[in-house]
Amino acid sequence: MEQRVTLHAKSMRLRSRQFRQFIKKLGCKGRQTLHFTLVHDTMARKPIHPTSQSKARAMTLHKPMEQLERRLSRITLLTRTKQPVPVLRKNEEGYAVFMTVNYREQARGDFQAVRAHFIDVDLNKISELLPTSEEAERRVQELQADSVEQIESVTVTRTKQGRYRLLAVRGKRRVGQLKRKFLAKHAKLIRGSMVVETKNGYHIYWAIRQGSITRFVAIQQALVRKFNSDPKITDLSRVMRVPGFYHRKNPASPYLVHVKRWGRKRSFTQAELIQRLGLTL
Repeated sequence: MEQRVTLHAKSMRLRSRQFRQFIKKLGCKGRQTLHFTLVHDTMARKPIHPTSQSKARAMTLHKPMEQLERRLSRITLLTRTKQPVPVLRKNEEGYAVFMTVNYREQARGDFQAVRAHFIDVDLNKISELLPTSEEAERRVQELQADSVEQIESVTVTRTKQGRYRLLAVRGKRRVGQLKRKFLAKHAKLIRGSMVVETKNGYHIYWAIRQGSITRFVAIQQALVRKFNSDPKITDLSRVMRVPGFYHRKNPASPYLVHVKRWGRKRSFTQAELIQRLGLTL
């Protein structure tokens, strides 16, 4: 029992350090307000008639960095009406913890600084758009018969344009293989970046100093093309999962989001990043 308590305390200290060092690595400063979004990982949608007992699917929270408690177990974030919300408890209840990467003081205000460029590499899904139901069915059969891909589930939905969206989900072992391949393939390109490991892949950050807000989207789009990463990760207001908290889409198999590599100490300039990665804007 005593050993279990000791291990838990050690784990909480590590998670607390990961969280605080992550936000510092992004260049967050003492008086700046940090903005967070908590989204329930397993709820399909917000209750139609929320009650005091029902759970909201998402909540927006904030707090100045200098007021953040040092221990993860004690951190509370504030609602718009200044009500404190214990973040660790919410994570244990199934809420994922996301943070707005770039800086703006007000939740709906203009952005004032680029803190980082970043990508989301999701390796557990295969998404394809097919012209006919016959081709979609044929592709489903191919994937299900493919022992290499280790497909766990496949769904096909018809789009408004009459095409067919196929979404296949890979198994845990295959995702692990693809994670290792990704790091090996892009080792030179991601050298010096901060690598956050998620359940299904990686979030990769290049901390930026004196970045141009007007160039942000173009550089993000170039990164998507370079790494074939999630094409939605291009806007200034993008939120990303925070290290130190669990991914709980599968409650039976929670995954602790964590920093795998901290990267170099000195942040990048946008010009350096473009040249270093050979980005075409």
